[in-house]
Amino acid sequence: MIGINEYPDPANRLEGCVNDVFLMSSVLQESTFKPEEIRVVLNERATAQGILERLHWLLDGTRPGDERVLFYSGHGAQIPGYGVQDEVDHMDECLVPYDFDWTLDKAVTDKQFSELYSQLPYDSQFLAIFDCCHSGGMSRDGSRRVRGISPPDDIRHRALRWNAELEMWEERKFADLNRDLAKTDQGLAFLGHNRATYRFGRSAALRTLAAKEYDKRREALGHQGPYLPVIMEACQESQLSYEYRHGVTSYGAYTYSLAAVLRRLRKQEKKNPTFQELTRLVEAQLKSLKYDQIPCLLGPDAVTSQPIPISSFNTGKAKASTKKDKR
Repeated sequence: MIGINEYPDPANRLEGCVNDVFLMSSVLQESTFKPEEIRVVLNERATAQGILERLHWLLDGTRPGDERVLFYSGHGAQIPGYGVQDEVDHMDECLVPYDFDWTLDKAVTDKQFSELYSQLPYDSQFLAIFDCCHSGGMSRDGSRRVRGISPPDDIRHRALRWNAELEMWEERKFADLNRDLAKTDQGLAFLGHNRATYRFGRSAALRTLAAKEYDKRREALGHQGPYLPVIMEACQESQLSYEYRHGVTSYGAYTYSLAAVLRRLRKQEKKNPTFQELTRLVEAQLKSLKYDQIPCLLGPDAVTSQPIPISSFNTGKAKASTKKDKR
């Protein structure tokens, strides 16, 4: 569980991320997770290296049947990325660690992340929850804080081109990372609306082959393809993720709504909702609070259509488990 409020640049600082971590930790401990199964890293300790070390702790040695949960609350960003020809040819979505400096060495990108989860056992369970956005757009003082940062002008220049006819700057057009994948709505969830973004948590770098070639190689290896976690995100690709003021205490609007929905279901002694049902309930709560953000759910339909495994709402009590390694 990762939460970063105190970014070095005062303009980037947030208020509710550490509170989010403690809130979600309490929700997990109300279900089937034990305190010793949860690790937390906050603020100045949440450097790029510190986050990656804890991701190794979380995912290394995962066995069939194990349950893993990653929670991140902080800023997200997009970095114009260089390809094999040393030219900017795509965008990299990333988490923004405490020591982020707009270089890949000080970021946590999809490529780094996918190296850890893409080979997990297919029958293990990995849920990744991100309360951040990658669209940027810092809010002004006094308005709702946004959990995403825009690039400085020298970084932004990489993704722009000069239109001599109009005498104006415009966004560069990058080549599609995978034309086959870009033809479908699900493909755009992996590659973004510009068809050239390595979206975080999608393992998109492993899907650059044409569909027929990809299937041919996968079948030759007797492989089902890279493992994909269930991803729950605070908002859609082009939207912003906001902070919510609960009286005098700040949280992420998405995280607070998620926790509130889970606890309400527990009090009502409802059965575990599916991931899809849970996402719809959180969306409805955000909408009722006038937040213009629609949660995003990504994962295999066979998994997201099943009841969430992390809580025992139908009993109102946590069930002890000695067989599964829960983190």
